[in-house]
Amino acid sequence: MIHLLLGGGAFLMNDGTGNYELMDSIYFDHGFPVVHGNYLDNNEYIDLFSRHQTSNPHKENVVIIYNYGLSQFDSIKVFYLYDNSVVIDDYSSGDIDNDEDNDIVFTCNNDLFWGIIYNDGTGNFSSPEYHDLTFPPIDIACANLNDDNRVDVVISGSDTEIYFSTETGFQQFLLTTTLSHDVLISDFDNDGDNDVITHTTFVYPNHRVYMFENLGNNQFFEHDYFQFSPFCSYAQIADLNNDSLSDMVFIESFGEGLQIFYNQGNFQFNDQQFVPVMFPSLQGLACGDLDNNGFQDIAITHGQGSQEMYVKLLFNDGNGNFLDNPITSTNKIELFKEVPNSSYPNPFKYETTLKFTINENSNVELFVIDLSGRLIKSLINKNMKGGTHSIKWSGTDMTGQACSPGSYIACLKANKEALQTIKLLKI
Repeated sequence: MIHLLLGGGAFLMNDGTGNYELMDSIYFDHGFPVVHGNYLDNNEYIDLFSRHQTSNPHKENVVIIYNYGLSQFDSIKVFYLYDNSVVIDDYSSGDIDNDEDNDIVFTCNNDLFWGIIYNDGTGNFSSPEYHDLTFPPIDIACANLNDDNRVDVVISGSDTEIYFSTETGFQQFLLTTTLSHDVLISDFDNDGDNDVITHTTFVYPNHRVYMFENLGNNQFFEHDYFQFSPFCSYAQIADLNNDSLSDMVFIESFGEGLQIFYNQGNFQFNDQQFVPVMFPSLQGLACGDLDNNGFQDIAITHGQGSQEMYVKLLFNDGNGNFLDNPITSTNKIELFKEVPNSSYPNPFKYETTLKFTINENSNVELFVIDLSGRLIKSLINKNMKGGTHSIKWSGTDMTGQACSPGSYIACLKANKEALQTIKLLKI
């Protein structure tokens, strides 16, 4: 974990159980704003990059901290981006040109453009390439939206536009003319395609989320927005309850806590959960399994200006609770995604065998749902001894009728505390 402040930052190393130790710190003249990470050179360690606020008001740069896995982040390069008294506002990264190296994209709100610098594979970058916009950009994100191995670019603001990367340049696509402050990309309906999610403050005290389902062939379907209050600022997408569907977590604009909405499939959400965070000025958040127990946790930064800056960690216990201390004593279960012989096929036509292991005697639930979250068939709901078990599913629903060919999800629970999933394909 990296915690960067105005002027510098700290590197906190996780021991694998959610406990952190300060390993290094770094200082930048004139600050280093929101940090991003990706693989930018030819090693297996994630590098860090962001805008460099220079003392020269006529130059704008991107600075990269290269990580060589030595817990010493002192290999720094600065790349020139622009020379016109502009400010580069946001960054993202991805393999835009399909050469297996991650490139960096950026936006300029005041001068209405976005740009890209291409990575040569060693951590060196090309001269910037600029693209004009007809609206001031607020956010930028990258992901492969059409399964062509090229990462595409999504830019939000008064409009939201997609720039599909092709061998000959970018194909522009207007997604919506609805104002959006932020853009997030995730396989929201778990069908193998990345969808686009945007959100914005609507009319006080309401907040709106707009969801665009990826239909393939560079086409998107806009679902009904969902609206809630109070209005929020930062947001992230993560599977917070291990049901294989992406949930959304927001920071309230006044910094009183988090709002979580759980994805029910088919772009629908259920109960709104409030998680209090008793610190002012919440500034950003990220999600990840910090204590290695199989559940996505939440890290929050708070404080601004002359205030001391902190990182607060909220550990997910798998039952909808977010606690201050790591949770490493959950009942470990595993649903094998690969099985050792042909008697367990996936894809399958008539029957598949699901093999799982539990560490101790548990109440086990094994069931199959479709991609919208609808229950197809319950296979097990009983107490079972610890060990490895195999259960067959004949591809039928609760009434015994054969299910249509397509994708399904097998879900495994033990003592209602842990959940593992595997995607099945019936042909």
